[in-house]
Amino acid sequence: MTLGPRALALVTATLATATLGLSGSHASAAPKGSSTAPGDATLSAWSVLPAATYVPGSETSGHWTSGNAAVPAPYPGQPVQGFSGTHALADGSFLVLSDNGFGAKANSADFLLSLHRITPEDDDADGAGKTSYDETVLTFSDPDHLIPWTTWRDGGCASAASLPAGYTCPEPDRKLTGWDFDPESLQVSPDGSLWVGEEFGPYLLHFDADGRLVEEPVPTPGVRSPSNPTLGAGTPNLPSSKGYEGMSISPNGQVLHPMLEGATAEDKAAGMADALRIYTVRRGAFEDRFLRYRMESPTHALGDFVQVNTHEGLVIERDNGQGGSAVFKRIYLVDLRDADQEDGWVSKRLLVDLMDVANPRGLSPYGDPFTFPFFTIEDVEILSSRTIAVMNDNNFPAAGGRSATEPDRNEYVEITLDEPLRVDHRLLPRGR
Repeated sequence: MTLGPRALALVTATLATATLGLSGSHASAAPKGSSTAPGDATLSAWSVLPAATYVPGSETSGHWTSGNAAVPAPYPGQPVQGFSGTHALADGSFLVLSDNGFGAKANSADFLLSLHRITPEDDDADGAGKTSYDETVLTFSDPDHLIPWTTWRDGGCASAASLPAGYTCPEPDRKLTGWDFDPESLQVSPDGSLWVGEEFGPYLLHFDADGRLVEEPVPTPGVRSPSNPTLGAGTPNLPSSKGYEGMSISPNGQVLHPMLEGATAEDKAAGMADALRIYTVRRGAFEDRFLRYRMESPTHALGDFVQVNTHEGLVIERDNGQGGSAVFKRIYLVDLRDADQEDGWVSKRLLVDLMDVANPRGLSPYGDPFTFPFFTIEDVEILSSRTIAVMNDNNFPAAGGRSATEPDRNEYVEITLDEPLRVDHRLLPRGR
């Protein structure tokens, strides 16, 4: 559903932080670097949203999936899951962006691309913290036909060779589904509009505060994945599901830095299989030059990327393990200044090892130290100079992070740092 004025109120609730200080000494001050102490991270909050949480009264989904013994398909509604981007609001709640649904274009045509609001429980020492699903703020749509190719709910379904049992094509309504895009990163502009980075193109998508597309999808210069709808007989140079997993926004809200999850074919051929590109986008236009982030291993992937101030950001770097096979789940502090102005690589240093977080108060039942052993950890948000929030994409209805059989839940953790980051106040939720 789309909640016009309500949606606008929610996404602009913290935008004063993006407009305060645009002039004066604060705006021109250049941070000299953050002081952090790796290994001294402490769990300060933990809560979960049950895996089987559905949007009330929503359409059934999962008709192209097989489900599993714990959650048979099709599902009774639209699952509130797959958190791949987030935005903290001043009242302690979060906007959370669901990804394309069930992991692929082919099986997610009945998953509506949506933005939800959730509220994690405050500190709870009994190890039973609960996150509440508050509402679905909006469903993304293209009412002005700005997408120059066929979408699922406006021609795609009608032309399908076959449909699964029990599924019928919806009336054309220009709502977007996981057949159309795979949204993986979210930022809110000072005017309340939404920028979404996605993986099928990869494209940047610009929506108004009600989730309506306001310009054509912005393609990535020289980069296309196998799922790109304009690929035709062309050759992709980016693997599937390796598009914009992270995207930061500058403190003044004028510059985006979308970041690829995997290396391009050109970078691999040049001996840079461990390189992730960080682009610069001003007013919706890509600049020619880009930076590179070096992963600790070519097999690793990006989880998320947000800015701390004008020059620094946080990056989640992860391996592909989960549960007992999870080893590498870390958050790095990166410096975007490329000090020598020649090699294009950002510097990085360890901020938090998510597999080794102190839990002295027993806020989570998963021991001390607390570990976050999920395959995909795709959300980090800065709540204060000393506190960050982290969430997983639970890949509903998949299991493996906490149990071999029970579907993973949407877990929320707050982590207190030993020393503060030098956070630009315009990037914080107002009132924090």
